[in-house]
Amino acid sequence: MKTYLLTIALAFSFALQSPALAAQPEAPKKSVQWQNDEMCQFVFFAVLEGLYRDGVQNEIVDAIIGGKVEKKEDKVKTHFVFRCELCHATYEAFRAYRNRPAFTDAKGASTFGKGADLKLLKDLSSKDARTRVYTMGALVRPWIMHRIEQTRKTPAEKTAMKKKFAEYARDGAKMLDAHKKAKDGFYLDWRFYGSCQACEAAKDLGKAGF
Repeated sequence: MKTYLLTIALAFSFALQSPALAAQPEAPKKSVQWQNDEMCQFVFFAVLEGLYRDGVQNEIVDAIIGGKVEKKEDKVKTHFVFRCELCHATYEAFRAYRNRPAFTDAKGASTFGKGADLKLLKDLSSKDARTRVYTMGALVRPWIMHRIEQTRKTPAEKTAMKKKFAEYARDGAKMLDAHKKAKDGFYLDWRFYGSCQACEAAKDLGKAGF
């Protein structure tokens, strides 16, 4: 009888450990697929256009894309939420601009505009996460609004965009919370409201009466 009960107990134990029955932790994403998303493309081009139009200097771009961070996958974390699709679309726009070629026969010129205030470098490099992120957002959010206005979105399209931005904001907040719980050192001091500045464009839509 004891042998029979032991056999049953062992069988039950193995069953609980079976991949088919045991609860498996969700595997983290190995990549961020934002390229085929219409909203992400919109934000990417809005930021890239804004960078060119304002002629933002490389020093400012380097501060935003983590130029001094050694580990490649950590570079995005200085100003953006890792794995947030809109964040990565924004980040890649900065990277694309940073790698821009010079114009042909233009005496080395590679962009337009007069450039941003280099005093921003201090805040973009601040140890305070809120200061860094909000300073970057002050650049990005007007660029997104400018593209919305220039593309003459209909009221229905603006409403849909606002809804989509809000969805991204919720997803980004969940990702940020997960990073904090995982004790990711880049996010432990992100204790402010509105972390993803691309997502925060939803508020700008509301303020503009859209």
